[in-house]
Amino acid sequence: MTDISLEELGKADERPRILIVDDIPSNLLAMKILLRDVGADLVVAHSGNEALSLALDMQFALILLDVQMPEMDGFEVASYLKDNPLSAETPIVFLTASNADEINQIHGYMSGAIDFIPKPVNETILISKVLIFLELHQNKNRLVSALREVHRQRQILQATFDAVGDGVIATDRGNRVSWMNPSAQRITEWLADSGCGQDLDEVFPLLSADGMPMNEGLFDPSQNGGLRTDEPQTMLRTKAGALLPVTRSASLVRDTEGEMIGGVIVFQDASDAYARQLALIGEAETDPLTGLLNRAGFNKRCQVLLAEQKCDLALLFGDLDLFKPINDAYGHATGDVVLKVIASRLNDCVRTEDIVARWAGDEFAVLMVCNDRSDAEQMARRLIEAVRQPIAVGDHGEEVVVGISLGIALASESSWNQTELLASADRMLYAQKTRRDRLASRIRG
Repeated sequence: MTDISLEELGKADERPRILIVDDIPSNLLAMKILLRDVGADLVVAHSGNEALSLALDMQFALILLDVQMPEMDGFEVASYLKDNPLSAETPIVFLTASNADEINQIHGYMSGAIDFIPKPVNETILISKVLIFLELHQNKNRLVSALREVHRQRQILQATFDAVGDGVIATDRGNRVSWMNPSAQRITEWLADSGCGQDLDEVFPLLSADGMPMNEGLFDPSQNGGLRTDEPQTMLRTKAGALLPVTRSASLVRDTEGEMIGGVIVFQDASDAYARQLALIGEAETDPLTGLLNRAGFNKRCQVLLAEQKCDLALLFGDLDLFKPINDAYGHATGDVVLKVIASRLNDCVRTEDIVARWAGDEFAVLMVCNDRSDAEQMARRLIEAVRQPIAVGDHGEEVVVGISLGIALASESSWNQTELLASADRMLYAQKTRRDRLASRIRG
């Protein structure tokens, strides 16, 4: 007989259950009275077979098992209970008058018992031990519930990270990749199986637009508490070696003691934004009439080349000769045609690594890589020859001719200083035009 029905027991999941097994009804009644206030549902079994049957249908926080019973003693019952998955982890306490017998105690422990309570039962000892086991059971249940909740939250986070388009990479305290979501695998071209365990610098190498490494200081705690963001010019080198514009944020992960245990990087493919930015930069640095770089675009690139100091640079700075009379005679529309033709001719004369720009009005600039001044002078002769060729204007086959005066300055002779380089080339241009004007005056005189 059981104290409550199986249906009632199924509804009492919030309270722990204690199974009391004894073949003597008076002992069962006495145990129920002693344990009435421990906060558990008490289930009784009058034999070993009944106890095994109950253990197949429900779980118990504790089993109080009499050792000396007919048909099947407590040792045998305990052995069967340990073979049952539902009761294998349930603590068994033997009730026996033979607890002083060391052999019986060893037998009991080998059968699966974890403690003994001697008969006749001492109420204080009984309740104290039962309460300890109930507390252990409750703590275990709390831990299981907490782990289930952690697992549930982790599953939710996993599904969220799997669904988002942003790449997410987690690292350990050694800056090794510990986890990657599908988007991170797609963007970096690293599969999680091969990426996890690798150094972050290997899987997520960041470079500036000019190729400088940017991973150092990725998790910089001095910036917004470990949070740092970058502009779209940040480039990610994928596993295949391609450069991909990305935006990203990185944050440290700390434990409850404030110790760093890893980090998280969230990043996005910024190819579209980067393309739009390049288009805007191109518009801002391009002369709308000729399609050449304007002064801002020229200065920006000149500054970069001067900073590298890989080899000498020559600046050829010039303005057109006889251009104003064409504007005066034919109008500004024809003048614009002439400027576009000259720009095209200058661009055709230079090499891929050289830079051509419309400085302002009828002024142009060429920045070229050279070994010495003779290279620049050879380029100047080529430019002068190209510019002086006749240009067709109007609808009646008319042609006009312009020239160009050039001043040459070398970066190595200007302390690799952009301002000094420009000033030197301008002085050389002024000197060239002065000599030309004097020669023209002597010819006219």
